Amino acid sequence: MNLFREIIYFIGLITLAIFSGCHPVTENDLPNVIIVLADDQGYGDFSCNGNPVLETPSLDKLYDESIRFSDFHVSPLCTPTRGQLLTGVDAMRNGAATVLTARNILKRNLVTMPEIFKDNGYSTGIFGKWHLGDSYPDRPMDKGFQKCIWHQGWGLRSEIEFDNDYYETRYLDGLETKYSNKYCTNLWFDKAIEWMGDMASQNKPFFTYIALNAPHGPFDSPKQDYDFYKNKIENEKTASFLGMIRNIDRNIKHLDNWLEEHGLKENTILIYMNDNGTAQGELVYNANMRGKKGSNYEGGHRATCLFRYPKAGIISSRTISFPTEIQDVLPTLIELLQLKVDTACKFDGKSLKPYLYLTDTVSPNRMLVVQYGGGLKPEKYFGTVIWNSWRLVGGNELYNLKTDPSQENNLVNEFPVVFNKMKTYYEQWWREIEPDTGHFVPIIIGATQENPVIISSGSWEKKAVNTQWAVAGGTGDPRGGVSHLNAIESGIYKIELSRWPFHLNKKLTETGISTSIGGTKINKGKALPIYTGCISINNKKEIVKNAKADAKNISFELNLPVGEFDFQAWFKDEGGNNVCGAYYVRIEKLN
Repeated sequence: MNLFREIIYFIGLITLAIFSGCHPVTENDLPNVIIVLADDQGYGDFSCNGNPVLETPSLDKLYDESIRFSDFHVSPLCTPTRGQLLTGVDAMRNGAATVLTARNILKRNLVTMPEIFKDNGYSTGIFGKWHLGDSYPDRPMDKGFQKCIWHQGWGLRSEIEFDNDYYETRYLDGLETKYSNKYCTNLWFDKAIEWMGDMASQNKPFFTYIALNAPHGPFDSPKQDYDFYKNKIENEKTASFLGMIRNIDRNIKHLDNWLEEHGLKENTILIYMNDNGTAQGELVYNANMRGKKGSNYEGGHRATCLFRYPKAGIISSRTISFPTEIQDVLPTLIELLQLKVDTACKFDGKSLKPYLYLTDTVSPNRMLVVQYGGGLKPEKYFGTVIWNSWRLVGGNELYNLKTDPSQENNLVNEFPVVFNKMKTYYEQWWREIEPDTGHFVPIIIGATQENPVIISSGSWEKKAVNTQWAVAGGTGDPRGGVSHLNAIESGIYKIELSRWPFHLNKKLTETGISTSIGGTKINKGKALPIYTGCISINNKKEIVKNAKADAKNISFELNLPVGEFDFQAWFKDEGGNNVCGAYYVRIEKLN
């Protein structure tokens, strides 16, 4: 039976290869590519996936016009998903393994999706959330994006954005800070459409990455969208969460109408995905899945992926039901569009091009590992192995989704052969991963391309503080946390420690602000008795300096050698007690 199955599989691959070669892309007919990635929308947060309350007519229309990957997997958290999308490499291998623990920057030797598109004649643009590094050489413009309309951190209420606003969003146009009177999702779509229109008028093919920060919390939705659900859902946060998705849906309609009006729909690849499990929608509907955002169960990492490309002759409105992953997107686009890539580039994902052209496809029968960096450090078995309908969770839980979609019945004792095969696969994968699990991609200081650099508390290895409200409340370890830095030039560095974001111009000892830039109420926090600033390098004896009266920061000048080092900064009170970490540190190489 196994031999027969392998023969059928082999014949199927030959057939797929023959059919997939029938639709070449010529150099003069490069299709445009648009990827839309939603933030914290789950698989169940679509009416086309069965949600009984949420209405997503525009996404439903896209669903009907697309190939749907129904067993599609991402990371349970946003940063690792983004890194996997843009490199085709597993999160545990590409450096951006998780949101915190100083593991949120891509390894600098990896080639990214926008770099590949740019090298193949495309104009490249990002609109929205980046979340793979806020300083040189890890910003979107350093990674291949030519047009960058973006925000820093995980979202508009992250520690680095602090007082930004969903309704009147501040953003970066390249490196220039700008202000808008638009709701964030509307802004990203409007700016993307404006730029794509400019590219189309010049007959330039474009690669557009619309990376939303919605419906991520704190669940600030437009009033008209919240009002649509406020009487349908008892939980106010959930109603606003659904309202944010309704707003996304309206923007998808806006985008699709624009493509049609400008004659671009036929020759544009449009891909819509969500980045992890739901953050709030499970209270309404979770498609019978166990788990949500952050979980290694199905609800944490199963996602929707809609792929539409009308001109290519791909038969749409059908479902590919075998397991696939977000790492497959880049290799698929490379093969589908015949993009030239350095032969040294290696991907964990596989091209799905052959499966796009046949209605009756043969499952590749592959195994996948879903794992991110976890808590304090990457841990063995903190993940899931996927093999057709089987799931091995955490190294000792085996489920068959075909008979148990909610993962309630552990079958590890009933199916030892399946269990051992999946565990053996994981063991081999982990042996490749493990030697690098203690590695950090350090933040660069001293570069002429960005000087000074601001280091925030979101970069701390342990007990990172990465929200506006946590900074305002003075939370975290009283000694702060360790950030991993790399001085690329030796010399004198000016190091300033601040309690508040530097642009707020607040005194060290006063409370924060009570409203965002758009007037939304935020936590103003509490005043802290800051008297002294402290710095420790490589865990050596602390360097101490007292604050001046009414000081807004405490400034040091240190002679730093070239190389990587561990950096920690915090504040003490007049009695010498540790108060809180220095949530914001500005480091400038002096001439």
